[in-house]
Amino acid sequence: MTKQNRDACETEAIIYRILGSHPRIANCISITPDNQIELEYYPHDNLKAYISRNGGNVTELDRRRWAHQMIESVAYIHSKGIRHSDLRLEQWLVDTDLNARLGDFDAAGFDDQPELGLKARRPSGLETWSHYLPRDPESGGSVYSDIFALGSSLYELSTGHQPYEAVDGERIQSLFESALLNTPIDDTSDPSECALSLIT
Repeated sequence: MTKQNRDACETEAIIYRILGSHPRIANCISITPDNQIELEYYPHDNLKAYISRNGGNVTELDRRRWAHQMIESVAYIHSKGIRHSDLRLEQWLVDTDLNARLGDFDAAGFDDQPELGLKARRPSGLETWSHYLPRDPESGGSVYSDIFALGSSLYELSTGHQPYEAVDGERIQSLFESALLNTPIDDTSDPSECALSLIT
């Protein structure tokens, strides 16, 4: 196993320790001393795959429930000081009750966790072009970049395709940058709380 793989395993194990058990997060059954995690098996796979296989049977009510659950899961991880940094529809697993649970935290970052004796760790992941908030890639992910990627994931959930699906990555970034120049950002409000308020 490479150092990069060991670091990714350690990060994911730490994240599951921080998050604990939550109905919107993939269920971690156990973590070994060398940071190998055992997750509950999700026979329905992830949201993207599930919708692709069952598209004709997926109702508007299903999509709305999943949208609510996706937002709830991101608000929860942010409340724990975690940034996912690779949000996309494939990152939500579908449990046996057909509810969405967020997983795949191997590239995530987190704030200081004094109760666990852990110093902050920068996210190491980057979103796909269609979910990537234009920024210096060396700066790592943030709450804002997660919210941006969540928005792209919700778009994908609603429409069945990624934003600008037929457009190359650099052109997507240019389109997003142009849109952001014309969109004021209120740095005083909590973006996770704002997203959550849309569904409550």
